[in-house]
Amino acid sequence: MNETGIFPTDDWVMARGTGPNGPVLARYRSGMPSSADRALFSNLVIIRWQYADENAGTFPDDETLDRMAEFENIVLDAADHERDWASGVAVLTENGMREWRFYTPDTAEFMDNLNRVLAGTQPFPLDFQAFDDPEWLALTELQQAPRGNDHEDI
Repeated sequence: MNETGIFPTDDWVMARGTGPNGPVLARYRSGMPSSADRALFSNLVIIRWQYADENAGTFPDDETLDRMAEFENIVLDAADHERDWASGVAVLTENGMREWRFYTPDTAEFMDNLNRVLAGTQPFPLDFQAFDDPEWLALTELQQAPRGNDHEDI
């Protein structure tokens, strides 16, 4: 691992487009870690925050955006600084939901560390899912998404 955790650089792509239910914003890592790091960080954790009715086609209000930024800053900063329990790879906003994607060597350790770094904050309305993803498909699908008329990098 280097200064940016398991990624060779800390470069992110910002993209926006239109999905079947309205606008989509995405931010994701542009690179890929070494095959050894991908093998170690083979578990995907998806964290979702439902802020509006599904298919609402809206973005979060300012108060919700502030709370989301608080959550994201705490967790991504801790994961990037501590480096060994998680690596954030994507943030998606669409269909009344924001989703964060993390890779981790161990999902139980991820949850322990997440609870540790969020201790003392007000609760966040989050849902969690975990998957085995040794091929890192949850990141490569974003990196390889077609760039049509309804998509632009920002």
